[in-house]
Amino acid sequence: NNETTMCGPSQNPIKPPLRLLLTQESFNATLPAKDDSNKLLQHSPYRYGLGGPDSISTMLTVSIKVLLLFTLEHIVRLIIQKFSHVDPILHVERNRHILARHLAVDFGSLAICGFIAVKNRHTVCGELITHMKSWGKSDSMSDEETERRVFTYHPASQQMMVWFFAYQVKNMYDTIYWNDGIEFVIHHIFAGAAAWGGMFPGCCHFYALFYFGFSELSTAILCLLANFDDQFGVVGLEKVFPKTKIVLGALFVTSFIVCRCIMWPFVTHHFFKDTKKALASTHPLAASRRNFLHLLRFCCFGLSLIQFFFVAMIIQTGKEELAKLMS
Repeated sequence: NNETTMCGPSQNPIKPPLRLLLTQESFNATLPAKDDSNKLLQHSPYRYGLGGPDSISTMLTVSIKVLLLFTLEHIVRLIIQKFSHVDPILHVERNRHILARHLAVDFGSLAICGFIAVKNRHTVCGELITHMKSWGKSDSMSDEETERRVFTYHPASQQMMVWFFAYQVKNMYDTIYWNDGIEFVIHHIFAGAAAWGGMFPGCCHFYALFYFGFSELSTAILCLLANFDDQFGVVGLEKVFPKTKIVLGALFVTSFIVCRCIMWPFVTHHFFKDTKKALASTHPLAASRRNFLHLLRFCCFGLSLIQFFFVAMIIQTGKEELAKLMS
């Protein structure tokens, strides 16, 4: 009898070995495509996700990556201190710590996520890119493939979400330590929950490359630009590197327009379309993931509204910076 009891599958579950996930190959599916493993994905989604490494191995890997981020941050602090003779602004310990945070933790983490997304764009979400290039005229995003796009496991997406979740853990610590504000705490909670939920119970790996990878490329540049901010960055840094700030500002505006203003609405349209259909699906994995799909849709809707706020803020900041240059 393969039916489940109140405690889960009645048969002894297949237990993946505990391991550290350091390469993309280590994220390959670990459960055989048999009826027993399908029951594990249905009834134990918060342990086995969509069939990749289990949650215990994932938590072990996240812990190591968070420690790595702390270590890299400290190394960058020491490097900046070694070259502090470049300008007196680097003599201030607080300034060195701010630069190390934005460079090693923020930019480094998001650059890794962006790299994974770009590297695996054709193998994971090639049909979405094809559809985007044709301005929605191709038939590559057919309704018949909705369940595949929502419930198929992709090692690259899982690898990227592990990095993104580890970054959000470190980011939460930094936000509290530096007293960034409650709005950042809320953002990190929702971003971390979305990344973890994408792994366990697991869904929408097809779209994960965009939301946790491509769209964060503009954020990575923003993290570099944040070093010049009077509130969150190093006061006076723009006087030391004025051209660098201008170049980073131009790169950020360009990347934001491409990633957030052009690509985001297009991808989000298909995301909502697919997840709406998935909520009504009779797919074996749908029932145990419906609550999380509702949460994902809510988060995506909220983040989409925030884009309008960012656009207004960019326009206002651009006017202020242009006025400074003209004066």
